[in-house]
Amino acid sequence: MATTPAFDAATWIAQNTYGGTLLTPEATAAVANFTMMWNLFEGIVCGNAAKVPQFEGLAARLSEAAVPLDTMNSLDDCLAFWTLRYRTPEGFTDRFLGLYFRNNDRREIVEEVLLGQRQSLSDKVLTLMIIVYRLRNNLFHGLKTLEMLNDQVDNLNTASRCLGVLMTLSRSHLVTHSPRG
Repeated sequence: MATTPAFDAATWIAQNTYGGTLLTPEATAAVANFTMMWNLFEGIVCGNAAKVPQFEGLAARLSEAAVPLDTMNSLDDCLAFWTLRYRTPEGFTDRFLGLYFRNNDRREIVEEVLLGQRQSLSDKVLTLMIIVYRLRNNLFHGLKTLEMLNDQVDNLNTASRCLGVLMTLSRSHLVTHSPRG
């Protein structure tokens, strides 16, 4: 049986698109990692239908579980990254506005968590899922130019790390190293 040759998306993009040669290997890797992690998260945790109401239910369930300190630290690290990215002493940044919240995206909770006004684990987990969801929607539906991805490497890497922690917390039978409660 003949094997299909491997396809190299980065090479194709560089050769066939405007701006494709400006895309860094780090951006290509960050997009690939995030895409894989989102696919697993949506399938494992969200039953292939990620929506904010599902995130609310998951956040409530996870907040009732015993969360190991290292896992809590990982969640707090993700939250700290986005707090620094999306807030200044004067308010929220253009990057925050660039998340393009929809009406049902619970923006008020996200803002209050990033401002430190809400501290519950449920609110933090919900905020993380909503931010990652907005990144996902913007990546899959809102890309304007390829080189914009170069500015998203840390953002997407943080989102991938966050998704890994959330999947571990979900205690799915598909995740091998669930935290002990």
